[in-house]
Amino acid sequence: MLWPSWDTFLFFQVNGIESNLLTFIMRTITNVDNWIPLLIGFILLLLWWGRTKPYVSSGSKWKRAFALKNPRIVLLCMILATSASDQVCYHLKSNVSRSRPCFEENLSGEVNYRGDVHGNRSFPSAHSANSAALATTISLAYPPLAPFAISVSILVGFSRIYLGVHYPIDVLTGWCIGVLSAIIFWLLFRKMLSRPGLIGYTNRFRIRQPVPYSFPESPWIPVDISSLDGCPMTGYFLNSGKDLIIMVHGLHGNITSIAEPGMIFSRMGFSVFLVPLRGHDGHSVSVTSGGPAEVYDLAGAISHVREKMGFSMGRTILYGSSMGSVIALKMAGILGKPVAGIICHGAYRNFFTAAKMKLGSLRKAILKLLLPAGARRGLEISQSEDYVNNSVSTRYVFINGTRDRISPPSVGIQLASEYGGLFVALNEARHPVWSTHRWSQPQIEAAFKVSLEYIRGRQITPVAVDESGFIHDFPIIPEIN
Repeated sequence: MLWPSWDTFLFFQVNGIESNLLTFIMRTITNVDNWIPLLIGFILLLLWWGRTKPYVSSGSKWKRAFALKNPRIVLLCMILATSASDQVCYHLKSNVSRSRPCFEENLSGEVNYRGDVHGNRSFPSAHSANSAALATTISLAYPPLAPFAISVSILVGFSRIYLGVHYPIDVLTGWCIGVLSAIIFWLLFRKMLSRPGLIGYTNRFRIRQPVPYSFPESPWIPVDISSLDGCPMTGYFLNSGKDLIIMVHGLHGNITSIAEPGMIFSRMGFSVFLVPLRGHDGHSVSVTSGGPAEVYDLAGAISHVREKMGFSMGRTILYGSSMGSVIALKMAGILGKPVAGIICHGAYRNFFTAAKMKLGSLRKAILKLLLPAGARRGLEISQSEDYVNNSVSTRYVFINGTRDRISPPSVGIQLASEYGGLFVALNEARHPVWSTHRWSQPQIEAAFKVSLEYIRGRQITPVAVDESGFIHDFPIIPEIN
């Protein structure tokens, strides 16, 4: 292979610089062992950050940059990108077989050989490639750290030339390999970077997660209440009518996210009360149970609106989203007085049955192993059908999206049959996660309207609602791809 003349020329310009201090610095930078403590510290920090991330933050640029990514996925990208770049360099060295300048017979007498190396192959520089892979991944994940990470990679490449073990083109090629490797793995894992993963998901059962950066503002009114087991908490109330909707969000939601669908009920003439749940919303109990213990929170809210705010159970409807729907079903089954209706949006029979539908058998088994023993036992024995309320005074509605992998329409149809309720299909809708905007307001408004009509006594057969809000008499349930 013919090498450009500028390659050797630039090498001698850098290698010819004489300085004992610079030599010491370059030897320190190029020695991988010196970076191991820093890398281990950074890895431990990423794992520590992974307890509560990713989440949305309204803080400074730095805070937002470090909040939005899953640190464990960032770490995985770093490992894979570095490993790939190292292997590419190894195979290229074996095939190109370019001698290091310090070992080149025609040049060795003119080279200031100041480094220690293993092997005599020069092209490309694995040091440069690996440092570029790390720097690129860190820069993509945490932009505020980009200047530091890139500077380190540049110094590593410069040190290889100065110490006499690589030509400039070896370093440049190594940088290109590292950058390309990092970009490839970043693109492959970019969707996972905004997800907590199984470990991050189960951490919410152990560690308090960050509270939402804002709570519902006016016209929502904060109300101090207590759960049935005596835990202080703050709900939010909107006075819009004599009938009341009590709303319970899911495991991935919070009071802020469920306020928007709450406004739909308000515009329909209902007062609305948003229930805070443990492990969410700044609740005094820091971790969630996934549903079994959250029923105490809903019970406390029901007790407050009945005794302190004067809403009768006969004019109260419980609305639950995902986990909230299971909580509402359980509460309806143990209430002494029946409520007017229960609207279950994305209800499931059992937590782990739903997890299997979403994750598959293997990942569901891993999830069970990662969960704390107490939470796992509570979720295993919690079955929605155990709380069937046979009271004719309570009317049930089950809403499911046709593309919902956690609680597919078949589950809603079965529950509607067992509870003697109405089934409503949302065409092309997924599992309700109100913190995202992947839902159609006309569709939700139409589904809520037909649900309320059924609860008020109108006899309605199962229906489907399309994204424009058009109601079909008979749902067509497509297979989920």
